[in-house]
Amino acid sequence: MKEFRMNRRISLLLILVTILLIASFSCKINPVIPPEEEPTNCFYPAGNRNYTWRVDTVAWFPSWLGGVWAFSDSDAYVMGEIFQRPKGVLTGYLGLHWNGKDWDTNINGTVEEIKHVANDVTGDDQYMVSVGNWSIDPPKPALGEFDHRTNKWKGYQFQIQGELRSVWTDGKGYFIAVGDNGMVYKKDGYTAEWIYQKAPTDYSLHSLAGISKDDIYMSATQNLVTGEHNTQGWKLYKNSWIKLYDTKDTSGMPLQLTTSDYPNEMGVWRCSITDSLKLYVIGDQSYLFESKGQQLEFRKTNLSDIGLPLKANGRTGVRVNVFTPNDIWIIGTRYNFYHWNGENFIKMLVPGLPADDMQFGWQLRLVKTKSGKMFFGTEVSSQVYVIYQMTFI
Repeated sequence: MKEFRMNRRISLLLILVTILLIASFSCKINPVIPPEEEPTNCFYPAGNRNYTWRVDTVAWFPSWLGGVWAFSDSDAYVMGEIFQRPKGVLTGYLGLHWNGKDWDTNINGTVEEIKHVANDVTGDDQYMVSVGNWSIDPPKPALGEFDHRTNKWKGYQFQIQGELRSVWTDGKGYFIAVGDNGMVYKKDGYTAEWIYQKAPTDYSLHSLAGISKDDIYMSATQNLVTGEHNTQGWKLYKNSWIKLYDTKDTSGMPLQLTTSDYPNEMGVWRCSITDSLKLYVIGDQSYLFESKGQQLEFRKTNLSDIGLPLKANGRTGVRVNVFTPNDIWIIGTRYNFYHWNGENFIKMLVPGLPADDMQFGWQLRLVKTKSGKMFFGTEVSSQVYVIYQMTFI
C-alpha cells in the first residue's frame, strides 16, 4: 500500500511538472502582445513630382470644355461643347471618351439622352454626373447621369432659370450640384431622384468641395452691372447652412476675408483620427484655415508665408486641388501651376503651355485615378483645348 501511495505521488508530481513546463514553453512561443496604441495623427506621404506627359488637342474654336472624369487610366470622359474638324468639316460633340489609345467621339449616348452642355463633371466607380445647361434663351439647368455598369446615359432638364456650375460626390452614391441664384440639386443614392433646394443666397454657386455628404463647402460669386465683384463661402453641415465669409459684409464672419483677398475657390481635407479640418481658400491672397471638429474658430496662415509666390508675382489663385494635405495643386492666372508636397511649393512647368506669363487660359479641375495618373484640361489659346495625362513614375 505504501509503495502504491508513493508511486501515485510521484506520478502526480511528474504530471504537475510536465504541465508547468508546457505552460512555460507556450508562454515563450506565444507571448502576450500588448494592444496597439491608437494613432494620434494622420500621416500623408509627400506628393509625387516625377511623371511623364501626354497631351492631346481635343477641341477647336468655338468650343467650351466643362470637365474631365476618369474611371481608370484607360477609361475617361471629357464633357462640354466640343468642336472638331474631321475631314475639314466643323462637327460638334457633347463629349469624348478616352479608350486608352485616343479620344473617341463615341460616348455611348446621343444628344437626346445627354440633354445638356456641361460646365462640370465628377463621378465614382459606378456613376458619372455631368452638369450644365440646355441651350435655350435664357438657359435652364440640366444634367446627365452616366451609369458605368451599363454604359447608358440618362438626361434631366429643369425649369428654374440659370445654369448648374459644379457637382460633387462622396463616392457612395450621393451627388450635389449647384449653380446660379443659389440653386442646389441633391441626389442621395444611385436610384434616387434629384431634389431641388434653394441656398440662402442669390449669388451664383460655382465651386464645390466636400468631406462627406454632411460636410460640404461651396464658393459663390456676385457680379453686378456696376462692375462690383463680391464673393461668399458657404458650409452645408447636414441640413444647416453656415456662411463662412462674405466680402461685401464681413461682420460676424468666421473667416475674415475681404474684397482685396478676392477669394475664388475652397479646398478641404479632414483628418478622421483627430477630427481636424484644413480649409484652403485660394484667391488674390491665399490662405489655410485650420480648426477642430465643427468649431468655427480658425487658425489662419497666409500661403505666401510658406512659399506660395502667386501674390508676390502679381497673380491670383483660381483653382485648388487637395488630394491630401501633402499633395496640393494650386493653379493661378497666366498658367501658373504650383505644387505643395508637404515641404515646399514648386512651380510645375507644363510642356506645350505658354510660359511667358503674359497669356490667359481656362483651367479645369485636375482628376486623379486610383493608380495616381492625372487628367486635366486646359485652354491653350482662345477656345482651343487640350487634355494632359500625367503618368507618375
